[in-house]
Amino acid sequence: MTEATKFHPPLRLIDDMAWCWWTRPRATRIGNDIYFAALDQEGGMIAARYDLDSGQVQRSRLAQFEDDDHNNPALLAVAGKPLVCFYSRHDAEEGLRYRISTAPLSLDDWLPEQRLTFNGSTTYAQVHDVGGTLHLFTRVNETRWGWCMSSDWAQSWTTPRDFLSFDTDQQVYMATALLSDGRTMRVGVSGHPKEYEKKPVHDVFACLVDLETGAVTLPANGRQIGNLKTGAGLPLDYTVLELVQQTRADRTVNLFDVSSGPVFEIGYVSKIKDDMTTRDGWHHVASLRDGRWVVDDIAPTGRKFGYIDAGLYVGSIAFPERAAAGQLYLTREADGLWHFEYWQRGDDGIWRATPLAAPGTQRLTRPWAVSPPADGIGVVALALERYADDSYYASLSHLVGAALPEAFKP
Repeated sequence: MTEATKFHPPLRLIDDMAWCWWTRPRATRIGNDIYFAALDQEGGMIAARYDLDSGQVQRSRLAQFEDDDHNNPALLAVAGKPLVCFYSRHDAEEGLRYRISTAPLSLDDWLPEQRLTFNGSTTYAQVHDVGGTLHLFTRVNETRWGWCMSSDWAQSWTTPRDFLSFDTDQQVYMATALLSDGRTMRVGVSGHPKEYEKKPVHDVFACLVDLETGAVTLPANGRQIGNLKTGAGLPLDYTVLELVQQTRADRTVNLFDVSSGPVFEIGYVSKIKDDMTTRDGWHHVASLRDGRWVVDDIAPTGRKFGYIDAGLYVGSIAFPERAAAGQLYLTREADGLWHFEYWQRGDDGIWRATPLAAPGTQRLTRPWAVSPPADGIGVVALALERYADDSYYASLSHLVGAALPEAFKP
């Protein structure tokens, strides 16, 4: 019996749930419940609750748009507070939308939809709760990321301002994570991996934001480069951020996740710079160790699961919440089989995989850590039933989960 065959297929949690990357939160555990945000195959914005004890699912549809998986929502779930769900239509000329539940942690009834305008179309939402104050980030007009703040649980908001504005003609992607101090936000940023525009940004950059003071600093030396709250130095172009990975001239990258543990880590994928094929794809982790960024090659991505070759639609990386350095979840393809794994860097510096499920032919992708992890479910991913090869519409996937082996729990 091989190591992989000791593991059962991943546990199917909720049918007809899909997401893209770059929104958060989306899988929050409170007690015996996990709260999820996703979209269904008809383009419905879905908030759902999964009961860890019974396996029962409650879901609520908050809005209906086109079936574009880039529309996936972010769901803020905090004990004793109403749920707040944020969502946008992908690059449409409209504001960022949100709805608030009428009772704490309840999916039964929601207030009418409201909108926030950021002086441009919005895609993706990321929200962090800092002692009851909400910090909301969203991509604006593809090359900017905007920010606004609410001190009364989404009842009112400060005037939005631009946090990032890149001198590029392609989309900018940002991943964030809030640290255990409840105020420091890590930021990883990169551009679209496609090459067919004139001013691509293929390197990886980073900064830190103190969400209480607004100070934006460089991770390696602590130098302040701006202030989110006062607007000083904003918006930030990539030229003032910290360079994490200067990508080789013949390669391109796609950013996926940022760690929230004691070491600043960024998970991303690279491949040969070619818009027509996905060649030589690799998962990587960049770690800030002893004041410098070190890049580890983790594993080949294998083949893509659909849509654009240049977009690196492959498996991907997610970091466990606030875990020790050198740990990650990974989905990937190899020899026709899709893998769902936990990887750990040993004392010898070598990364090794532990299967979370038996490899199979069903495409598994876009893993996401449950925060905090539950005994039975530490990470979730998408099991693809249908994903087009020529667009990001009309997909169908199901949410599956896996538990960490006992010896590897963060």
